[in-house]
Amino acid sequence: MAKKHIKTELKRSPTKRQLSKWQRQQRIQRIVTIAGAVFFALVLGYIGYGYYNEQFKPLHQPVVEINGTVFDMEYYTKLLELYSRGEEDSEVSSVADNLIEVIEYGEIIRTESPDVGYTVSTDEVKSELERLGLPDEKAYRDTVSSTMLAGKLLQNYFDPKVPSKCEQVQVQALFVESEETAKMVMDKLRGGEDFSSLATKYSLEPVTKEKGGDLGWISKDFTNMILGDLGNSLLKDIAFDLEPGMLSEPTYDGSATKEMGYWLVEVIEKDEVKGSHARGILLGSQLEAEEIRARIEAGEDFGALAKEYSQDAFSKGQGGDLGWTRQEKLTSEVPLALSQQLEPNILSQPSADASVKTKGGYWLVKVLDKDDSRTLDDETRGSIKLKLFGDWVDAKKQKYSVETYLTDEQKFRAIAQVLKKRGQ
Repeated sequence: MAKKHIKTELKRSPTKRQLSKWQRQQRIQRIVTIAGAVFFALVLGYIGYGYYNEQFKPLHQPVVEINGTVFDMEYYTKLLELYSRGEEDSEVSSVADNLIEVIEYGEIIRTESPDVGYTVSTDEVKSELERLGLPDEKAYRDTVSSTMLAGKLLQNYFDPKVPSKCEQVQVQALFVESEETAKMVMDKLRGGEDFSSLATKYSLEPVTKEKGGDLGWISKDFTNMILGDLGNSLLKDIAFDLEPGMLSEPTYDGSATKEMGYWLVEVIEKDEVKGSHARGILLGSQLEAEEIRARIEAGEDFGALAKEYSQDAFSKGQGGDLGWTRQEKLTSEVPLALSQQLEPNILSQPSADASVKTKGGYWLVKVLDKDDSRTLDDETRGSIKLKLFGDWVDAKKQKYSVETYLTDEQKFRAIAQVLKKRGQ
């Protein structure tokens, strides 16, 4: 049987021209592949940079540095969310305004507490975080530890410094601008009129006016801690010199603040565009204002008298210069109105202004009862302990270096994040 012959076709080698074309196609494919990879990498990089620039970077920008310890936006935002819980949306910005000081106080408490013998353990902090349902993160650990330390300090360090009993008097008081007014009120009291009603009507000091003169029991050693600035006035000295049932004579006190003042205003020149260029002196009583006005009319220098007697912090250093009414924001509507009414070089009469605060006036004080060893109630003891604690922190604060970097933009961003989280 004859064998079949299988015909084999030989593949031809590519010509140089074909090879060149094939190589070009391969190179193009490689270029396309590489270009695609580069493009993909660039896209990922752009997305990553956008995330970094919009999410990661803002959260890690510093907002405050305290003795070399930096607190960033992430920390600030978490504390803002925590401290604003339970507040209305409109109040979140108020919390944000005070948060740097909260961070500063927390750092001081955590740093200084061990020096007076008080610490909190990691287990204590972790247990409290779990109880409160807070994450185990630095912002929350710091908040919990500083809060726990504050509690230990108040209970164990400051509580023993406050006596359970001390000398106290039960006081009624009112504060008026002049001795004449004080004597008029005194006559009404002696005529049987109610002290509380008269204090509400005539007292110019805000605490005694609001309380109808009734300040309750005050302690000799802690008056400033209970009554604030009022406790640093002559009130306590007057009260503890009286016996029960006694009413003091009108007593002048240049340190007490009242909500009343009197303006003397003079217009220097006027301009259709800039308004009136005025100068003014703010004084503590009508009588004082009348006396200073008489001295100006007699030829004494307005600027010199303003520097010596004016109680307006804005203009005092400038010899009473209030600037142009359409260019400067005046401290009160009273001098503004006067400067618009007056002609140049005419000095106004004393004009009362209840929107300003001035120092100086007369006390009338009545002691209702007195006890050389009266028990301090829990609320009063608590107030005293808090004041001692606050003074301690403020004293420690003096040795701390604080650099604040927080910008309005960062603060608004944090507020927006907190509000957005609430809406989810």
